[in-house]
Amino acid sequence: MMSNKGNLDRIFHQDISFDLNEINNMMLSICGIKNFFKDEQEFKVWKEWYHDGELNVGAREFGDFQTPIDLADRVCKVLIANNVNPSIIIEPTFGKGNFIHASLNNFSKVKKVYGVEIQKPYLFYFKKSCLEGKIPYREGITIEVYHDDFFKHEFPNYLLDENEELLIIGNPPWITVAELSKLSSTNIPEKSNIKGYSGLDAITGKSNFDISEYIIIKLLDLLTTAKKGTLAMLCKNSIAKNIVYSIPNSKWNVTTLKMFNFDAKKEFDVVTDASLLLVKIGEEGKDPIHTCDVFNLDEPEKKLRTFGWVNDKFVADVEKYRNSSNIDNVSPLEWRSGVKHDCSKVIELTVQKDNILVNGLKEVADIENELVYNLLKSSDLKKETIPNHTRKKIIITQNKVGQDTSYIKEKFPKLWNYLNTHKEFFDKRKSSIYKGKPDFSIFGIGDYSFAPYKVAISGMYKESNFSLVIPIKDKPVMLDDTCYFLSFNRYLDAVFTFLILNSDLVQNFLKSLTFVDSKRPYTKDVLMRIDLLEASKQLSLDKLLSYANKFDIYIPFGITEEDYMDYIERLQFQPESFFHGEVDSANLQEITQQ
Repeated sequence: MMSNKGNLDRIFHQDISFDLNEINNMMLSICGIKNFFKDEQEFKVWKEWYHDGELNVGAREFGDFQTPIDLADRVCKVLIANNVNPSIIIEPTFGKGNFIHASLNNFSKVKKVYGVEIQKPYLFYFKKSCLEGKIPYREGITIEVYHDDFFKHEFPNYLLDENEELLIIGNPPWITVAELSKLSSTNIPEKSNIKGYSGLDAITGKSNFDISEYIIIKLLDLLTTAKKGTLAMLCKNSIAKNIVYSIPNSKWNVTTLKMFNFDAKKEFDVVTDASLLLVKIGEEGKDPIHTCDVFNLDEPEKKLRTFGWVNDKFVADVEKYRNSSNIDNVSPLEWRSGVKHDCSKVIELTVQKDNILVNGLKEVADIENELVYNLLKSSDLKKETIPNHTRKKIIITQNKVGQDTSYIKEKFPKLWNYLNTHKEFFDKRKSSIYKGKPDFSIFGIGDYSFAPYKVAISGMYKESNFSLVIPIKDKPVMLDDTCYFLSFNRYLDAVFTFLILNSDLVQNFLKSLTFVDSKRPYTKDVLMRIDLLEASKQLSLDKLLSYANKFDIYIPFGITEEDYMDYIERLQFQPESFFHGEVDSANLQEITQQ
């Protein structure tokens, strides 16, 4: 290395002209990097930077979490244990090059390394590390690295050789398209709804996705073009789940699929669940699979669970699902989400001493009470019953979506004045769902919102705890849009449903379906899969009443087998009767006095 260092010092410190081809050939012999300098201008810039070596990178803009070398090394060792020993390595977002470093240290058959990086300082850093011997180099290995945008980069066909063992390895950016847009970043793929969402889902942002998900999809397409190979990517668990979910509708011939969880807080100081996603495509003698085995990176031999597709159902735990799949169908009752308004500073009110209502601007709201309702949010649904008061209240301006709100002016002038005083907050709402709608419009509102009894669950928490929500002072309680609920006009119907949903049968089923590391583990799609009718047929009245002893809820005196049979029969033949029937006013009075 002494002679190399002397040559480098002469090249970078002396004002001597050199032939670019000569320099590049020298660099190739020293560190294996092909076409070290693309042109003379780059060479000049490099000379100015070489001694300084300061990195100036837009970490947040690019979702940049550099992989610690120790973590990269552990990943490579897990890959070796899974019979991965590549001859060609692609690192599509290589950063400082730690995955390339670890790969050259661990894989014995490497002949070619190909890397892409959008941040030029990282490219310089990597090349300098190679020149200084910090990146291990073996004679016969060719390294090609490019300063380019992954979303525009064309990977050459010579990388896709069926006779070679191809490994795509790395840690793509952990950032969403929406976050990038806020940062005015150019590091965004061409706008497209790659998952094919339509209607309200696309409008409200369900189509927003992590950059890493897009990158992994494109890389799996690349492997499919090569017909075989391995992908090993660090990513959020939510991204890995989405990839597994996409497999049946993809052209990928996936033959091995594994996740290895690791501590993202410890490695990256990021509070999220993350893993190494290992995907093998096109292995000889193996059939395509649609399920993923889950391990810990530090205990890679100990399988924790398997998730993925069982027939046409996507589940979080295959074994648990098989034991409870008989209630996986369609709920006879429709789950609803709570009120969506995107104007909490004005619409949501805090109850203070002497029932004074204060908005999010610290202002007292002196308004009529008729359109003000008690409000429950996700954090209020940790217990099975709700107290006879709430910490929040909400202004409900409409009885149904799209209703003209001008009636408020005549009937409730103080409220009308309050809303107009704060109209700017409503006008600033960004979601397109409010465009062309009456002033002060809300969503997630309908006749179901005003039902006296509800069985509700938070969509945000890991525990599948269902709560019984009853009126307060003869007025129905509202829920916000982080909650889901079923509506009932009869208290006993709500009680039966509450007990069924909190039964071991349903709870185990939900555990098999839900990914608790998701931002919103419980969604309408998940809840609608609970076949209440089938569950009720498998649970006797005695069994339900035994569950009741665990909960602090009012059980009407004298419940009979006939009551339960009537409930089951109406679930089967008259599900509309649960909500559209006569209101159980007698019980309403009885309960609110408890």
